[in-house]
Amino acid sequence: MQDFGVSAKMPLVQVQTELKNMARAAMLAVALFSISPAGAGQSLREVLPVAQSGDARAQYVAGMMYLLGDGTRQDITEAVRWLQPSAKAGTPQAMVALAGLYDAGQGVPFDADRAMQLRQQAARAGDPTARAQLADDQQLRGQRDFRRASILTDLKQYRAAIPYATAAADAGSANAHLLLGRAYHFGLGVPVDHRAAAALYQRSADGGLVDGNRALAYVYEFGLGVGVDHKKALVYYDRAAAKGSAKARRAAANLRSPDYYRPPQRYGADSGSSAGNFSCVYGVAVFNQCFDSSTNVQLDQYTGLPK
Repeated sequence: MQDFGVSAKMPLVQVQTELKNMARAAMLAVALFSISPAGAGQSLREVLPVAQSGDARAQYVAGMMYLLGDGTRQDITEAVRWLQPSAKAGTPQAMVALAGLYDAGQGVPFDADRAMQLRQQAARAGDPTARAQLADDQQLRGQRDFRRASILTDLKQYRAAIPYATAAADAGSANAHLLLGRAYHFGLGVPVDHRAAAALYQRSADGGLVDGNRALAYVYEFGLGVGVDHKKALVYYDRAAAKGSAKARRAAANLRSPDYYRPPQRYGADSGSSAGNFSCVYGVAVFNQCFDSSTNVQLDQYTGLPK
């Protein structure tokens, strides 16, 4: 058995390449669309013939599969080719998806006016995502730039996302502070800078975001860009837990546990992975099994934060 030892004194670093490619300031599902159960469990091979027959719903599902790389390679141009007829036929989810792409200039020319028209059309058709986005644009500072940054991040256009994220953060968007903080945390479009990430997490937490509080607690727990301070970590975990975060509640309970400072365990190729093959590097495991080196707490593969 190959043995992969982890030490509590070993520095915690950003996640492996697979994890770096997953920044989740806002999921694409929120920024662009909402897949309904109508497309769940279907393969692209099953959906395409129905889409080719002119079924608008199937065209939407096919477009989203191409956009997300779900069961196929990601192809934004092909996604647009299917989303456009679906939107034209009146599918509001397709309108919202296209609005996001026009807002970010991905697969279509950058056209904020066209994005607005599509969102308004979808809202009139009763789409809750479109209505929420329009309301957010009116109520939240820097929201449109934040959404552009979020979409570009989820499409892995990390460098292109940074100017929009920065503009939204400068406008006072707590969401953008969190997104930009994660960019610096994981090196997405910018060099890794844990001090900058911690400062941005602080602003996000000050803005009242649950995940901002949880992210700030995490960097205080492990000393990423700030000194290790478990008292402060508990303050911010507790704030996130009070706002409904079960993950923050578990992290706080773990930090208060008398077993928190126990010697770290060692992980081997046959321990803990359903695939029977994963490795630990500075406390981070790949193949969807991610553990903190100091506490052996499993980490969320998308955010690097405790589950």
